[in-house]
Amino acid sequence: MNRIIEIVKEKISRFIITRKLKSIVLSEQDFSESLKRSGSFLFLMPEDETDFRACFIVLNHFEELNKSIKVITRDYRISLLPTKFRNRAMEIGINNLNKLDLPSQQLTATFAEMRFGAVIDLNRKDNLFYSFVANLVNAKIRIGYAKKGADKFYNFQVADSDIDPAQSYKSFLNCLKMF
Repeated sequence: MNRIIEIVKEKISRFIITRKLKSIVLSEQDFSESLKRSGSFLFLMPEDETDFRACFIVLNHFEELNKSIKVITRDYRISLLPTKFRNRAMEIGINNLNKLDLPSQQLTATFAEMRFGAVIDLNRKDNLFYSFVANLVNAKIRIGYAKKGADKFYNFQVADSDIDPAQSYKSFLNCLKMF
């Protein structure tokens, strides 16, 4: 019964997100120049525990490039971030979610005020919450892994063929370095 409820919630969430994002057009861009010129990046951290720990390589790379970094993750994961990123993190708690596990109205308004050069969703698996957040924030570039419905959310997608999270994030970073 719980599985059926989850499936229904996901379908309703997808419908609502599709309606809300209908007016957003993901424009084609010269990613090479856009990424180089972007000074600020918003990182949406993975829900998966193993992926969460493996993706720090991406954060470290952008810090080495002296880019402004903001991290969004669940509140219980803040203490798991490397110390240097904790003060740049925004935590999402249960109170920030609506009944469909999407951002609350207040959180949606907060995201709508944010401006970044690029949003990078580090979730390798489909996660409607973070895919939606990637589009609530004002950013020209939205980067994420290729997954179900990703064409609606990201204007640059990276294919994920690696089972090993560490290797996947190395490949992700190598792909971004090509630009």
